[in-house]
Amino acid sequence: MTQSNIKHILDSLNTLQEQLMSLQDDMLLSIDPRDNDSIDKGATLMKAFNNNMHQFAVSANSIAEQIKTQFGINPEDDDLEQESANRSKRERIIKELDKSQAFSLKDDFTYKRPYGFVLDDVAIKGIKTWKSMYIQILNFVYERDPIRFQLITKEQDFISKRGLKLYDHTGENFRVAVKIPGGLYAEMNMSANTIRNVMFDLLKFFSLDPMKMKVYLREDRDATEQ
Repeated sequence: MTQSNIKHILDSLNTLQEQLMSLQDDMLLSIDPRDNDSIDKGATLMKAFNNNMHQFAVSANSIAEQIKTQFGINPEDDDLEQESANRSKRERIIKELDKSQAFSLKDDFTYKRPYGFVLDDVAIKGIKTWKSMYIQILNFVYERDPIRFQLITKEQDFISKRGLKLYDHTGENFRVAVKIPGGLYAEMNMSANTIRNVMFDLLKFFSLDPMKMKVYLREDRDATEQ
């Protein structure tokens, strides 16, 4: 099997996970809050789906890590290109991205795939998953203020009403834990729109305007190249 085939498998696995997470959002929208029967059936279905998704996410991430280690590749980083210090290179990336429609963190990203973003002095292209974009934003705010970054484990905006955190020092209670800067871990088991909301709150927490972030989608880029 060629590396190209292996990368395609990993890309497909990542895309499938994110689409299934988006399906959860659709399932919630299909529940009629005025209909008790719809609520009961919807709740039963959601619980079963969540349990299955948890098992799938854990297995899929384990398989992906095994493949990456075995073949020494990481397709999520292959096409990634970013720039903040080199002005001419940054402007080149921005110029390429601006051939596509720019979206904001208020748009609906259900079943969409990201390609890049521009925020302040940073321009990044070649992103393949919302998880990758989220990690880039975490790296971005950490570099801006590593001291304040340590406070995200206690910030209420990142803790659910049931006390479930998005960030902590171990990741032991996360469904899909990923190590991030500052010796912390982040929960990654989220749909595209949930990641969108978290990034919005994250930028606000670091006194950045979320509406200044321009998001570019992979579908739009593909369309401009046809």
